[in-house]
Amino acid sequence: MAPEQSVGAVIKYWSPNGERGTNSEFLLLRNRRGFWGFPQGHKERGETELQTLVREVTEETGIRSIDIQSYIGKISYSFFRGDGMKSEKEVIFYFATTNTKNVRISDEHAGYKWASYLDALLMLGHRQLKSILSRGHRKGLY
Repeated sequence: MAPEQSVGAVIKYWSPNGERGTNSEFLLLRNRRGFWGFPQGHKERGETELQTLVREVTEETGIRSIDIQSYIGKISYSFFRGDGMKSEKEVIFYFATTNTKNVRISDEHAGYKWASYLDALLMLGHRQLKSILSRGHRKGLY
């Protein structure tokens, strides 16, 4: 069986005044189980990866203005669905910026936070999500 495909975004706040200093902040979403992560969601039939990314970011955060900068990488993992069946998932991540900090989370999340790079690394509970964040940093994206 082919893995489920999702697309996610590491979103950095970029001030419209051009203040790109060392105070970069990344958007983290807390799910209902208490884990922090990035906006991401399932790719629907007929959508491109970037269309999925924009739709999911809008649905999960209310942010309508993102500037997709670069592909970061992908992660794969196994999980158990609600029906108890084991499933495989592949999530492709992109780096994007936004000029707004106004977030309106969806019902599927319990909270959000804008965090510095180091705080985000500490808050992310899953090793592969930490890996995605640090991979973008190593590539010089932020």
